[in-house]
Amino acid sequence: MKRNTLLVVVVAIVGFFLLFNPLKWFSRSSNVVSRPAATSAVVTPLLTYAQAHWRSPEDYVIDSFSRHDIVMLGEMYKIRQNVELVVGLVPRLYAAGIRNLGMEYALSDDQEQIDALVTAPAWDEAKARALTFDWIVTWGYQEYVDIYKAAWQVNKDRPQGASPFRIVGLSVRQDWELLKTDRDVSNPTIVAGIYAHGLPEVHFADTMNREFTQKGQKALVFCGTQHIFTRYHSTAYEKNAAQMKLADVRRAGNILYGRIGSRAWGVSLHSPWPDGTQKIGFGYPASGAIDALIDALPPDQQNAGWDLEGTPLGALSVRNSIYADGAATGSLADVFDGYIVQGPVSQYVTVTPIKDFIAPSQADTAMKNFPGVKPTTPQTADQLNQLIADDVTQFAKIFPQFK
Repeated sequence: MKRNTLLVVVVAIVGFFLLFNPLKWFSRSSNVVSRPAATSAVVTPLLTYAQAHWRSPEDYVIDSFSRHDIVMLGEMYKIRQNVELVVGLVPRLYAAGIRNLGMEYALSDDQEQIDALVTAPAWDEAKARALTFDWIVTWGYQEYVDIYKAAWQVNKDRPQGASPFRIVGLSVRQDWELLKTDRDVSNPTIVAGIYAHGLPEVHFADTMNREFTQKGQKALVFCGTQHIFTRYHSTAYEKNAAQMKLADVRRAGNILYGRIGSRAWGVSLHSPWPDGTQKIGFGYPASGAIDALIDALPPDQQNAGWDLEGTPLGALSVRNSIYADGAATGSLADVFDGYIVQGPVSQYVTVTPIKDFIAPSQADTAMKNFPGVKPTTPQTADQLNQLIADDVTQFAKIFPQFK
């Protein structure tokens, strides 16, 4: 089975990683990622700005709610530091009066069960895993399950009569059983069948609108980076989506921004960017200037968050990146509204696979709903769990190469 089939789970079929298929590079030998030299003329103004406006990632997210209603936090997926940031933010959000966390990693179909889980008298780990399995049968990673537990703990400790903290599922169910071969990925009829319950991006935006905006409530949203674009439009994505005859070619953040404007805010979590010029398929964001800034910061300031518009950080060029979309997109601030770093990429680690995430009794269901081109032979639960573990084992190999 091709290694990149597991990655299909993290994007819409015509999305980000089908243009840049990073896992295909893992079969190649290790290569240190080349990083362009950053001159003092570039680093000095970045450092001056970064230190003068330093805030921890947690403070930055909470402070953003003073100016925005929906703060979308976009990740590369499966980086432990990112998920643990969200876990730690849950009690901070509640203390600040923000009662909602929207997650890509849960189905809106399961909302009643999610509400019951996070307000139950006792913690139910099995139920949290079942909800995750129902979203994507191969998403067996402990840190994502721990987000539910953080919400449950906040609700358990909340004052009597206080409103509960909610986790809101933003994803729509997709019929992955229809996707069987590589050719199916580019077949509009198959894609339409997979999306029979609704277009993922539209459903994502509609759910945010229904659960948060229309209720006059603020929310943090945790999802993949490709969903958080507000003003930025990916020409390549929208062209592919049109070719697949999707009714709406915009990303969820674009749709939300069209409805509520700057009340929607997209913050990117620092990570490698897909880069076809690098032998491992990933490169440094903004030609390495952000990582040069991280290196220049004192160790106790290397975790931070900043706004981008009108700042030296936001002015960094993205011309040589996947985000270069003609004259309309020249800088980091053209793509994202805010940016968070959590230390050097070389120190990143992956999430923790749950050894027995798929039980023997679930093997048939997991095979039927496998999110990608199906394995050529039936897999046992042990084999599927090993695939889950192997995925992050291979993924982890990229980080030490950012030196």
